[in-house]
Amino acid sequence: MKDVSFVKQVGAVAIIAGTAVGAGMLGIPFAVAAVGFNYAVMALFLVWIIMYATALLIVEANISQPLGTDMDSIANNILGKPGRVLNLVFYLLLLYSLLTAYIFMGGQLFKTYIFSWVGLANVNVAKALFCLVFGFFIYKGIRIVFRVNELFLSLKILAFVLFIAFVAPSIQVTLLEGESLGEGYIWFAIPILVTSFGFHIVIPAIRNYFENDRVFKRTIAIGALTPLLIYLVWVVATLGTVSLYGQGGFIELSATGKTLAAAYENLGQHSSLIFIKLFENFAIITSFLGVALALFSFNRDLYSIDTERKIKKLLVLVITLVPPLIFAMYFVNSFIAALGYASIFVAVLLVVQPAMMVWVVRTKQLRNNFISKIYLIIILFSGLSIIGLQLLVAFDRLPHI
Repeated sequence: MKDVSFVKQVGAVAIIAGTAVGAGMLGIPFAVAAVGFNYAVMALFLVWIIMYATALLIVEANISQPLGTDMDSIANNILGKPGRVLNLVFYLLLLYSLLTAYIFMGGQLFKTYIFSWVGLANVNVAKALFCLVFGFFIYKGIRIVFRVNELFLSLKILAFVLFIAFVAPSIQVTLLEGESLGEGYIWFAIPILVTSFGFHIVIPAIRNYFENDRVFKRTIAIGALTPLLIYLVWVVATLGTVSLYGQGGFIELSATGKTLAAAYENLGQHSSLIFIKLFENFAIITSFLGVALALFSFNRDLYSIDTERKIKKLLVLVITLVPPLIFAMYFVNSFIAALGYASIFVAVLLVVQPAMMVWVVRTKQLRNNFISKIYLIIILFSGLSIIGLQLLVAFDRLPHI
């Protein structure tokens, strides 16, 4: 096995954390506010345990295959053609659903921070403009996207750190201890939280990069823990300063479709307001660029389109951005709802499928004993439960704000 430098390990942890910690983080306070801080922490730990467990299953499935094997090939080699089709379809649906959420939120931000200056109020036009502006970078190619993304990622991290620094003195223990609509709201929160721990797709790439399975496993553990710590800080900062009730509270923000920035504007916390606005914008932009680039590449390969010709490159961009734009315009009524639908595809792709793959791997290796089967069945049940919870939310069968 190759030696892996400390710098490489830190870089891999950053990739894992960066993949997980995106615009979905903006939905976490809205998802957990109604259940209160204590249950919010419990929900975060529960979802983290499930997603870390499934990450380890993907590690196990990956190690059973030769170096250089990607997620598509792993599914195909272990589950056969049905596994490859399952992986392809749900990966496509996941990327499209995430793009729908980011375009929806991007349109809201454009409407708030750009259209308000020129007297325009049409949010659908704002969503289309958001796609045009940042879709241009996708069209220009991966090198430009990387440069732009690195800039906005650096600014996002800086804005988050400064927001936490400025908001920390205003955290009220009474808000963390007292405000809740009841523990029943935890079921609404879980599917939203699931989308915030979806770093699994980078696991095969990290293994190929390291060529050292022992260090690979340790890095996955550290990388998986990093988003949890960031989210705990984020929940303390937001739930400890923004009330559940009243003007600028989470209930009012959810009902009106406003972002966290509106809460801090109402509170008169001008320094916190500046940095939460910047963080919201940079989080949406970096997440949009990352997912749009991945989907652009996926569509190009899926339809075997030669993007050397500009017209064909534009065709791939249209296939990538127009469907989620239409859904963001006409079929989705909130950022949280879009993230909720994405959780269904996350549950299939990153919870159910890994358990199925490891079941096959262990059976072939004669290691799938009774305890192993019970464990994998629990994981499968967890994935199906996440899907069930989101469907109940979608049909208004679970309480939510």
